[in-house]
Amino acid sequence: MKKDELVIWLKLTLVRGIGPSRLLRLFSFFGTIDDVYRASPNELLKTRVFNEKMVENWESLKSSPNDNYTEMMRQCDEAGITITTLIDETYPKELKTIPSPPTTLFLWGDSGLLYSKKIAIVGSRQSDQTAKDWARESASYLVDKGYTLVSGGALGADTIAHRTALDKGGKTICVLGSGFFRFYPEENTALFNEIKERGLLVSEHSPNFPGSKIALASRNRITSGISEAIINVACSAGETSGALVQSKIAYAQRIPLFCPSSYLNCLPNEGMRKVITDFRGIEVRNAEDVLNHLEMGREKKPEQQPLSSFA
Repeated sequence: MKKDELVIWLKLTLVRGIGPSRLLRLFSFFGTIDDVYRASPNELLKTRVFNEKMVENWESLKSSPNDNYTEMMRQCDEAGITITTLIDETYPKELKTIPSPPTTLFLWGDSGLLYSKKIAIVGSRQSDQTAKDWARESASYLVDKGYTLVSGGALGADTIAHRTALDKGGKTICVLGSGFFRFYPEENTALFNEIKERGLLVSEHSPNFPGSKIALASRNRITSGISEAIINVACSAGETSGALVQSKIAYAQRIPLFCPSSYLNCLPNEGMRKVITDFRGIEVRNAEDVLNHLEMGREKKPEQQPLSSFA
C-alpha cells in the first residue's frame, strides 16, 4: 500500500463502529482504498456498512491533518518497520479467520517468519523452576524440529521461549502489547532489540503507543492466531491471569492447546484444571508429545474430495 493510501486506511480504521468485519465488507463493494475515499456519502450508505453517523465521522477524519500519520510512517521507514493492513496480500491469512483480526500490523524484523511453521509457548510470570526447565526443554526441542517459537515477551515462560530460540540459533516471533518505541516490559528491552535483529516483533499498535492492560490482553489473539498450537507451561487461577486468558482465546479460535502433565507439577498450576476441563487442554509429557498429537490430528482430517462436474 502506498503512503497516501496508508494514511487513508489509518483514518478509515478510526471511524467509530467500523471494525474489521465491516472493513472487509466495505472492500467487497469498493475495489481500492481510493475508491472508498472518493465515494459519496450516499454511495457509502448504500453499502449498509456505514450509517449516517459513521459517514459524518468519516468526512471529518478525511479532512483532518495528515501530519501525525506521515511522521509516524517516516519514523517507521527510518527504523525499518513495515506496515501491513487487513486488505494487503502480505497480511497473514490465518489471522483473517480469527474473531476481530487486527486491522493493521507493524512488523520489525524478518516478516518471512509469519509464513514459517509456528508454535507458541506461554505461561505465568511466576513460574517455578520446574516449569521454567520444562519450558526450556520444550522450546529447545521445537527449535531443533524447525519450528519458530511465538510468545508475548513477558517475564517468565515467554522470555524463556524467546531466549532459548535465539541461543540455539533458531527463530522467534514476539507479539507485543505496546508500540516498538515503548517496549513493555522495559526489563526485556535488550531481548526485544535482539529479536528484531534475528527474529520478528509484531504489534497492532503504532510505534509510540505505551501499552495498556487491554492491549496486553488483546495481543493474545494474535499470538495464538498465527500459531499452529499453544503450549501453556504454567497457569494461575485468577480470571485475569495472562496464561489463562490466552488459553481461553486459543480455545475460541480452535487452536490446539497443550499443557504439561499434572504429575510433572509445574507451578503455578491452580488454573490448569480450568485449561483442561473448560478449554480442552491436552496434557503432555514433553514437546515430542505435542508434535505427535498435531500429526495425528492432521492424519484424521478427511482428504478433500474433488468437486463433481456436471455435463
